[in-house]
Amino acid sequence: MVIIKDFLKYLRDAVAYSFAWLVICVIAVALITGNDVITVFFLVKLFCLCLWGSISFTLCFRNKRLEKRGFIFSLTLFYILFIPVEILMFYLMGIFLKTGSAGLWLIFLGIIVVMYIISVLIDKVVMKKKAEIYTKKLMDYSLEHGTE
Repeated sequence: MVIIKDFLKYLRDAVAYSFAWLVICVIAVALITGNDVITVFFLVKLFCLCLWGSISFTLCFRNKRLEKRGFIFSLTLFYILFIPVEILMFYLMGIFLKTGSAGLWLIFLGIIVVMYIISVLIDKVVMKKKAEIYTKKLMDYSLEHGTE
């Protein structure tokens, strides 16, 4: 029961944060482009996208079993679960009208690849250094207190 309760808490927080942030972005884009019409139907589709993204994120990154497999595994699984739904929702929202242009698809693919590479680099470089620091501090603590 605690696992389900924690899952629902994380899901609630993720949906609230992502939906609020995307609504702010949509309003900003609408103001910049001069489009003063945001429909309820568009917001419902945006909410569905946020809900699926939040479910995928919570399953991939807040799951004890998947944590054991590592960050890169969770990140890859998240991309596999989320990106097809994201593409479908972009079609339904009218962002990629019909088949979209090659330029739009290249930008979309580029963003995905760049974000994946940045995430992997952060995991491999920054987190590796943090792990080394933590390990050294633990070893120093063990030596100081005579525990091994």
